[in-house]
Amino acid sequence: MTTKRILGCGSLAVTGVGVGLVAGRQLVAGGNGLVGAAIAAFGVVIGIGFVAGSAVLFRSDVRTEHALRVAGWNLLGVVVTAAVLALILRYQRASGATVVAPLFSGTIVVGVSATAHVLIGVNDVRRIRTRNLARQREKASVMNRLIRHDLKHSAQVLLGLGDALAGRSDPDVAEIGERVSGVGSDLAAVDSQVETVTRLIEMDAVDREPIDMASLTRSIVEDLQSDFPGAEVAVTVDGAGRALAGEPIEIAVSELIENALEHGGDPAAVEVRVEPAGRSVAVTVRDDGPGIPANERDLITGEQEVTQLRHSNGLGLWLSKWVVEAYGGSLGFEEPADGGTTVTIRLDAAD
Repeated sequence: MTTKRILGCGSLAVTGVGVGLVAGRQLVAGGNGLVGAAIAAFGVVIGIGFVAGSAVLFRSDVRTEHALRVAGWNLLGVVVTAAVLALILRYQRASGATVVAPLFSGTIVVGVSATAHVLIGVNDVRRIRTRNLARQREKASVMNRLIRHDLKHSAQVLLGLGDALAGRSDPDVAEIGERVSGVGSDLAAVDSQVETVTRLIEMDAVDREPIDMASLTRSIVEDLQSDFPGAEVAVTVDGAGRALAGEPIEIAVSELIENALEHGGDPAAVEVRVEPAGRSVAVTVRDDGPGIPANERDLITGEQEVTQLRHSNGLGLWLSKWVVEAYGGSLGFEEPADGGTTVTIRLDAAD
């Protein structure tokens, strides 16, 4: 965390501590009746709210410049209100008027003003973030169209060349044709993944409906086994398996099972289990492969930040994570003691 962020959030905490101490002292002293006690208690609540809010802001993903913006609004509220109250107090004393508990009264007014200004600051930051997000989505949409056009075109060209070369009588040329076709198929698969990611980004809200995860999983396994004829896939269903999700959830489950088949043993042995887990439905995929590299697993779970030096090698697991999280679910990893990898999807149960 930068020094600026500490100072910005610290100023909010200082405001809260100041208001809370003055109001708390007045509350403990008593002697102001029910109304005075209520006002003092209100001041204590404001103080606690500022301290708690500063901690939340400090730990949040809000950018430092935006945190400073909120702190600036708070400072504006405190300084301007305190200055106005000081002038009023000076005028009243010069006029011979008696001012009751000026510190307490002024602190409460400053606290209320600071609260209002902080809310204005939060709304200001939210407006800026919304505007920036709209710009980023526009850029992503343009880049997506360009990338998908190039991917689709390249995939079609490679598939055409591959088919032409694979039909040659020369075995070496035919082998090259098969490899070219394989690259074309991989590009086509990436194009499909990018399309799914784009759909998730462009959705303002997702519609959830009951999905029979057991039937969906069995269907996916049947489709994939033709591409992995030597693999063994066991599907176990324990109890009700209806979860709240949508059509893209098929992509998430398919990516996990296909990943297990590709990176499992030779031949792969994969276990898939669908079972209720409290108020959720869990879909667990376990393989007998070498396991997902620790750095890639940490990137997907968020334990490491994605950088140019630390990044994942594919979209498959990321795609599963994004789809599941779009429907309010979660994706987790385990490494059994006897080897392999276990990946579990959890979704809200429909029943």
